[in-house]
Amino acid sequence: MKTALITGASAGIGKALAYQFAQQGFNLILVARRQEALEQIKQDLESRYSIQVENQIFDLAVSGQTAELYDTVKHHKIDVLINNAGFGDYDLAWDADLSKVMNMVDLNVRALTDLSLRYIKDYVDEDAVLINVSSVGGYAEVDVAIPYCATKFYVSSFTEGVDFSLRTQGKKLRAKVLAPAGTQSEFHNVAADGSGIDINELYNGAVLMTAEQLAESAYQLYLSDKTVGIVNPNNEFELKDAIFPQVALL
Repeated sequence: MKTALITGASAGIGKALAYQFAQQGFNLILVARRQEALEQIKQDLESRYSIQVENQIFDLAVSGQTAELYDTVKHHKIDVLINNAGFGDYDLAWDADLSKVMNMVDLNVRALTDLSLRYIKDYVDEDAVLINVSSVGGYAEVDVAIPYCATKFYVSSFTEGVDFSLRTQGKKLRAKVLAPAGTQSEFHNVAADGSGIDINELYNGAVLMTAEQLAESAYQLYLSDKTVGIVNPNNEFELKDAIFPQVALL
């Protein structure tokens, strides 16, 4: 039985991913800050799907927590690592809460990079998959989320670049980008917290994809040989080869 590790698994997209991979027969290692929420998910998943769920309580935005997490779980054979933990910030750049933005950079960029590279080093020659959750904002700037988009441009570029190197060097590991658009989750409330941005006005009645729909699409990305799974302007999920230009020097 395969094992998937999912960060940010206590709510929203991460929780939906946990249910999707459990339904497909994966054992799970779930990571989040909220122990009570994770425990409820663990109990439900184990009773529904007869799988094993291991909860790990970490705040990955805190320096050193990614290393401690990885050392704690590295005795497992982790077939899929999904870096989903992250949050956004809706505000104009000159009105941004600097503390919130820097915490966002720590989680969206530093923690993801640290966990990714540790996994890549161990699984570069294994049939395994790294999925990093970016955003459509990782391919296009949004005026009320410039620092957030910048973090997701990094996620997209880093992950596409890693997969390009893996392929050109004949390695087995694959790296993939999951790029959602607006999704029904608590993400938007967190992103707008403390700002003057009105979420209802921002999305203006748009029909948002559910976290469960996105998780189903993410599983199709996992099964595919494509590098990017992205939600297009018509709110449809597309599987694509790499989007950023790539140059091979080796």
